[in-house]
Amino acid sequence: MAYRSHDGEVPAFPGASESPESAAQASFGPLELQVISLAEADPVASIGPPTRFARFFERWFGIDRPTPFADARLEALRRFAVLVRVTGGQLPGEEIKRFLAAGFTRLQARALQQRAAAAR
Repeated sequence: MAYRSHDGEVPAFPGASESPESAAQASFGPLELQVISLAEADPVASIGPPTRFARFFERWFGIDRPTPFADARLEALRRFAVLVRVTGGQLPGEEIKRFLAAGFTRLQARALQQRAAAAR
C-alpha cells in the first residue's frame, strides 16, 4: 500500500517506474488513493448497471449497492481498480483505453496492474 510521505508528495506504487519523471506520471493524488482503497471492497457487480433481478434481490435482502462517483474521472479509476483487482492485472485493451481516455496515464495503469499482480 502506498503511504503519504512527510514532504507532502504522494509516492507512486512500488515498482511502477524507475525514473523521477515517470514516477511523477505514475503517482496518484490523495483523493485518487482513497478511491483505489475504496475499490478494494467493491464487488464486480458494482461496475455495471444492475439487472432487474439484482435490483429485486438487493431490495429484498436490504443490500446496499455501491453508488458510482459523480466525477466521471474518479468513477473510471474505481472501475479500473475493481477490474484490475478481480483479474489480477490482466485486462483487455478496451478497458485500458477507457482508463486512458479518462485522463490517466499508461504508467498509472501499469502501476495498478503491478499492484494487483503483487497482491495475488
